[in-house]
Amino acid sequence: MCSINHEKRALFIHIPKTGGSYISEILEKYYGFKTYYLQRPDHRVFCGGKDNSVKKHENHIHGTLMYYKTSGYINKIMNMNREKWDNYFIFTFVRNPYDKIVSGWNYCNKYNISFSNYLQINNGANDFDYWHVFMPQVRHIINEKGVNAAHFIGKFEMLEEDLAKVLFMLGIKNIIHKPFKKNGKVHKNYLEYYKDDGELFNKVNKILKEDFDNLDYEKIEV
Repeated sequence: MCSINHEKRALFIHIPKTGGSYISEILEKYYGFKTYYLQRPDHRVFCGGKDNSVKKHENHIHGTLMYYKTSGYINKIMNMNREKWDNYFIFTFVRNPYDKIVSGWNYCNKYNISFSNYLQINNGANDFDYWHVFMPQVRHIINEKGVNAAHFIGKFEMLEEDLAKVLFMLGIKNIIHKPFKKNGKVHKNYLEYYKDDGELFNKVNKILKEDFDNLDYEKIEV
């Protein structure tokens, strides 16, 4: 999912389970952004699979930025081109990987599979589950050269403060939205899901290694 404000030359990349649906709604309702949730016509070829679990952009390989940037079909709908992708201010939000993967599991877990057992699925998950649970967050913001293309990375843990920062950077000094809580599946504090099996930290360290290598979150090793 992407949200674009052409007047501000700004683009928000929504990373799953980081408060992105809330942010997109705020940006569209109050700050002149338009949100797009699309699938490219060559989805199966581009993503290298035949998974029928999705109707939009979820996949195992390409994160949001590359998926949208490299599709002429999508760019025509969004009034984007390579020059704009290379020069617009790109921002996103990330979340503590240990918390993010619990939130993804809670969101996708339709069959009441325990968190520890769910982690065993990993690469065997369908595209929808992989996208929301197992895909590293940094995969969504890398460009063709594998380099982080985001100019600002906010944190879920400081969502309102960092959202205000990025709006100020865009020249929006009057914060007019009122924070609210979007409906979602409730789960316990994420650390509760690790307390009975410390080895789960090591499993998540491997699954989301790219996030721990590139985002400012401390790794727990047991």
